Amino acid sequence: MKRIFTSIRFQLIFVLVVFIIFTFFTISSSISQYLEQNEIESETKRLTIISRQIEERFEKMYTAESLLRGYDNITAKERNLYINVFLKPAFENYFSMISSAYSDVEVGYYIPIFNNPISVHSSKGNLIKKVVVMVAIPEKYGGGYIFSAVPQSNVKDNIRNIIYSINRIIFYLALITMIIVLIITSFFSLRILQIRKGLKNLERNLDFRFPNYGGEIGDIAASINSMAENLKRNLEEMQKAEALKSLGLFTAGIVHEVRNPLTSIKGFATILSQKLQGKDEERFVRPILTETERLGRIVDDLLKYGRPSPLSLVKFNLKPFFNHILELAKQYDSKKKIKFELKCQDLTIVADERKLEELFLNLVINAVQAIDKEDGLIEIECIDEGRSIRITVQDNGSGMDEDTIKNIFVPFYTTKEHGTGLGLAIVHRIVEEHSGKILVESKVGLGTKFTIILPKRDLK
Repeated sequence: MKRIFTSIRFQLIFVLVVFIIFTFFTISSSISQYLEQNEIESETKRLTIISRQIEERFEKMYTAESLLRGYDNITAKERNLYINVFLKPAFENYFSMISSAYSDVEVGYYIPIFNNPISVHSSKGNLIKKVVVMVAIPEKYGGGYIFSAVPQSNVKDNIRNIIYSINRIIFYLALITMIIVLIITSFFSLRILQIRKGLKNLERNLDFRFPNYGGEIGDIAASINSMAENLKRNLEEMQKAEALKSLGLFTAGIVHEVRNPLTSIKGFATILSQKLQGKDEERFVRPILTETERLGRIVDDLLKYGRPSPLSLVKFNLKPFFNHILELAKQYDSKKKIKFELKCQDLTIVADERKLEELFLNLVINAVQAIDKEDGLIEIECIDEGRSIRITVQDNGSGMDEDTIKNIFVPFYTTKEHGTGLGLAIVHRIVEEHSGKILVESKVGLGTKFTIILPKRDLK
């Protein structure tokens, strides 16, 4: 029993029932008062229109009879005679028509110039009136007034019917709401059980994620997903740090063991190429030089990726910086007609200039290599976003498919025949070292766009 009273479902239903009862009486009382006031105002307007209509018709009849009988040129006795013989029957006839047209309204008048000055027409006899409206007849037409009224029962019955309909609607809504609450609380309890089960799964597998439940439960699930994601990322970063540490030791040994003999091979091959220059045997030496240069680049990239150096921050202007990048990139554009566009204002940034040069030169060279058309275009744009600077490098080259985009920052992944697979991995590392972000947009045949967002910082 105690468990039932402490359950969320019971508490929600209890609060809902109390709220419905309170709301029921509050709404009924408020609506009743509002409807009564509104009904009175509505009936008052209607009765005023009816009374005004009768009063205006009397004035027109009086004016017409006055002109026809010459009321201004006869004695008062003669005028009184004409009024009761001609005007009163005509007005009574009209008055009867109005009474028939508005059968639910009691109408009457008091006109002193008539022999029988008071008349009341009602199809329901003498009734207790709820609303009475009186309109005065000006003195120049003999004075008096016209009145109209409605029975009290009409107004009460209308209000009672409306209140009954509203109460019935509230009852059905309350019933539907209780059913909905029962359904929602059932789902709510089910979600809690699913979250408890999911937490057990997370203990065994950090790749488990809760689905999007929505609402507060969804917020809790999203927070748990975020926590699991952060935990997994931290573990991966720890593993990555350990791997990089091992890779640093490995690359140091590689550089020491490979670079010296590689330098010797390159030197002797250069001498041999010079000795055989112009001879047919020279073609056997040329691949040795080419491959030793490629091995030298691989060793350099391994050293850069495996043993990153700390940032050396300086403050510099991006516009001349990118002009220099483009001048270097044009050396790789000997056989292609590529147009370079730079959209960069005089923006200053605090960063490691040498590493950013390596970053953007790598991106621009990749863009040059990706262009396989005559009207090639490479655009570099810098945008000041307040707290950061957005830099885009865009080309209209061959583009990349989705699988390539997912793997371009993975070390040693490459689609080039002679690539090392470390260029974009180094780019990604440099962006991370500057606490920035790098985004990639690409479509096959349409080109590629790299977006680098670097935060602004002060030079300490």
